[in-house]
Amino acid sequence: MSDEKEHAFNWIENNKKRIIEISDKIWEFAELGLIEFKSSALLADELEKNGFKVERGIADMPTAFTATWGEGTPIIGIMGEYDALPGLSQKKVPWKEPLEPGKPGHGCGHNIHGTSGMAAAIAVKEAMEKHGIKGTVKFFGCPAEENFSGKVFMVRAGYFSNVDAVISHHPSTMNEASLMSSLAVNSVKFHFYGKASHAGASPEHGRSALDAVELMNVGVNYLREHIIQDARIHYVIEKGGDQPNIVPAYARSWYYVRAPERDQVDFIYNWVLDIAKGAALMTKTEVKTEFIEGCYNLIPNKTIAKLIVKNMREIGLPKYSDEDLKFAEEI
Repeated sequence: MSDEKEHAFNWIENNKKRIIEISDKIWEFAELGLIEFKSSALLADELEKNGFKVERGIADMPTAFTATWGEGTPIIGIMGEYDALPGLSQKKVPWKEPLEPGKPGHGCGHNIHGTSGMAAAIAVKEAMEKHGIKGTVKFFGCPAEENFSGKVFMVRAGYFSNVDAVISHHPSTMNEASLMSSLAVNSVKFHFYGKASHAGASPEHGRSALDAVELMNVGVNYLREHIIQDARIHYVIEKGGDQPNIVPAYARSWYYVRAPERDQVDFIYNWVLDIAKGAALMTKTEVKTEFIEGCYNLIPNKTIAKLIVKNMREIGLPKYSDEDLKFAEEI
């Protein structure tokens, strides 16, 4: 192993306790997308303390940030995510036991994602500084990955424009440099507007927005037979009315449309829009579409993947203690 790599890994080993402490804190914070105020601040502050110049609240998102060290090229980006998921609060035990019942939790390992990205950026900076390596390290604090794909808005605002390469990672069951793609996606909400009436005394005067939501869902479920197998359509009903004896004047659903390629998403998405319009026609309601966000499928970088595999082989396999293995077995 080169002296530069040795220096970076020594920094990680010497700061292991602090790295784990930050990851555990973000696990406990368990903040949802765009409100990861404590998690974002913890990572940004740590990078700032280690000599990075931090720009906070970028791309009109209060919890997005960049942390930059060095100058000139190459400019290498490192990703970090830190948002949690609703309803997954969990203590650090191998059985289901929430920290707070019903609260958010890290079901996707983003406490590790953000922290390990931060640690990697600092370790690389330390090695570059020690050995006089030119270039720029840029950490991207990426919020709201689970619900709004925060990186999309950072790209649109130009924060990735001058980057030569970006390295991302994710907690998983294997150590690998994956060449897999990801599904392209559209996120959209459908707002249906009807007319309220008493469901017992005068239902004929009402126009049920909930009926429209349900008919749309039925239509989309019939659509599934006619789309490619690799496509995915998910939905939730966010608002279905207030109580059963009132015909709902307003109802709302939230859809994700996913497929391997962007044009496949667009084709299915436009069909879903037509189904929503049809549901509104059938119920004499009105529908308004709120497009939340969309992103393209991931394009893997084979050159970087090969380099990462080379380095992983040089480092060797992770070492697990008996305690680690026992914990995994109990899970």
